[in-house]
Amino acid sequence: MSTFFERIGRRSAAAVVLAAAVAGTGAFAPPAAAQGPAPEIVLDLDGPLVAGGMPRAATLDVAFDEDPAGPLVMTLDIDAPDGTITFGIGHGCTTYDPSPYIECEIEDPGTANEFLFPVAAAAGTELGEYEYTLLVYFDASETYTETGTVEVVEHRYEGTFTDYDAADVAHTGVEPGSAVDVNPRFSTDAALPDDLYVTAVWLGPGFTSLDAEGVVGIEAPWDNCFADAWRSTPGGHFCFFTEFEDLPGTAFQFTHPIEYTVDPGAPGPLAVCACEYEVLSMDQATFERQYGAPSWDEGSSNLLGLTAAGDQDPIDGDNRGGITIETTDHPFDLTVGGAKIRGGEVELTIPIGNDGPAAATDRPAYAGDPSYFVRGQLPEGAALVSIGDTEDPGDDGWRCFDEDEIEDRREALEAGSGLDRIDFACAFDGLGAGESVDIVLTVDVSDATGKAGRVEVDAFLRGVDGVNLDGDLANNSAALKIGGPSLPDTGGSTIAFVAAAAGALILGAVLFLVTHRRKEPVDLA
Repeated sequence: MSTFFERIGRRSAAAVVLAAAVAGTGAFAPPAAAQGPAPEIVLDLDGPLVAGGMPRAATLDVAFDEDPAGPLVMTLDIDAPDGTITFGIGHGCTTYDPSPYIECEIEDPGTANEFLFPVAAAAGTELGEYEYTLLVYFDASETYTETGTVEVVEHRYEGTFTDYDAADVAHTGVEPGSAVDVNPRFSTDAALPDDLYVTAVWLGPGFTSLDAEGVVGIEAPWDNCFADAWRSTPGGHFCFFTEFEDLPGTAFQFTHPIEYTVDPGAPGPLAVCACEYEVLSMDQATFERQYGAPSWDEGSSNLLGLTAAGDQDPIDGDNRGGITIETTDHPFDLTVGGAKIRGGEVELTIPIGNDGPAAATDRPAYAGDPSYFVRGQLPEGAALVSIGDTEDPGDDGWRCFDEDEIEDRREALEAGSGLDRIDFACAFDGLGAGESVDIVLTVDVSDATGKAGRVEVDAFLRGVDGVNLDGDLANNSAALKIGGPSLPDTGGSTIAFVAAAAGALILGAVLFLVTHRRKEPVDLA
């Protein structure tokens, strides 16, 4: 559909704009034959705009006493660099990205008309006020002009206040099985809105374990602290405070520290809690809409509070801070067993284990990526028929790749490997100390030449400064032989595992592999 300006021509449009400029700011210039009062025109840009924030719903309302003749057209031009303030598409609107300019038309207007379009400020837009010019056209002859400003800010209060600075907290050299007291500091540079009702602090989770409790447990035994039932990340906690002071520049912290307990089976050195915490405040309507009415007794003697921190050093940041807890040396020991293969089409069982003493634990729940992998090269001439039962994969965290996926990731899979080629590859989330899992393959060895294959196991998960948390790499490789007994590789491992290969392996869709556990997981609690 052609726009209004395409139909009347740019030269005619320029004449109209010139007439608008002569008319002056906020002026309506009717033609000599015009009858009745000027229309009522109201522009609402729903400012201020937040740099990098969500688009705002801007509106222009135009009301007439009688139905106007001809199309109703508006243009809005903001004096800002290209790519900073942008318009989204509204009904009947045309944008000219990256220019901060929009045209909208209602071909058959009535007495009440509304233009609706999104407007946003991109991340990195310089904060401050930007001038705009609004032009409204009535059948290309009646003109309204308005100039004003729209502001771009860093934060905007709409029931939720987030203008906090949160300091990072770090605890190193923590023994698995011990607890640390966490009491972060936070402040605000701005005065709090008058209608704030609750300040909330969310404490994020650390690494997961092989059970629901996680490697790091958060102990917050106060009536106003709750296990997080509102966000999609399991393992976190919320503490809510209805009493707080409006003291910009003052650092606050909890009246009592939050205890973080590290599981005895946690590996190390590893940042088992590379966690976050978040500080925000809300008005009553926002709090009750998102979290419900307060469920704790305001008069209880068992409430966690906020108090001025002993350390009043300035805090530079945003409303999210880091909580880091690093463990001392505590390796796990992944193992893989070899196998002997006889006959034509046979089932091949490869045992994968962890001799401890630490658990080969999973990444944080929110990470989503597997932590460990197995890759193998079949004996020369042998062919892979299938891997497990993909119809019923279960929930044990094992996933395997089909031929196309292996080919897509071949370069990454072969990086640092002692294998000549990759015939199969699987990823898994973890193994407890003393736990073992069998990978079951179906292999056709009818054309096998007798040259042995190999299988390798290793961890994507790395510890502090990239250290390999596996304490013994000599048992990470084993032979797959045709006939005779299984002969695991007992010499020095030829595998130079490269952690960077992990990223390419774990991307994309995956198939599932059925495994069966030969021992019950060790209870890490």
